Amino acid sequence: MKRYLVPVIVLSLSGWMAAAQQEPPTTFQVSITMPVPTIHVGEVPAIEEITENKTDHLVYAGWGEGGPVVELINSKGEDISLHVLGNQRKDADNYLRPPAKRLEPGYRSRGLWHIRKEQGYLVAGVYKLRIHRLDFKNGDIKASAEVYSNTVTLNVVP
Repeated sequence: MKRYLVPVIVLSLSGWMAAAQQEPPTTFQVSITMPVPTIHVGEVPAIEEITENKTDHLVYAGWGEGGPVVELINSKGEDISLHVLGNQRKDADNYLRPPAKRLEPGYRSRGLWHIRKEQGYLVAGVYKLRIHRLDFKNGDIKASAEVYSNTVTLNVVP
């Protein structure tokens, strides 16, 4: 019995060490939830977004094309977000100058926003939704990277 006990203790300690040595985040984090994950056709879905800077340094969070970039994937794997949101893509020049916000270490914001939609696109079905924002490295919009939220499921019923 002693032979089996030692490897279990070693594996437990090595797992604890790996968890303790995780790298701190390098930029802000975005998480979303759907307060009401199931809606009826014709209702307007809402998304709660939390943006946090858990780093020890200043970061710059930007938007893409004048707002959060939203992906809404239907059961066919098609991104129908442009139709559901009722938006059209902005010109390329506008994309190069999205507004950015300085996020000090410890920054946390929470917001609730409603998805505008065009008639006929948000039909009964299951959808996957996530958003992404831009991380402007050192405030430089030309040195940006995408920061993705978690993915949530939206159920639309008749």
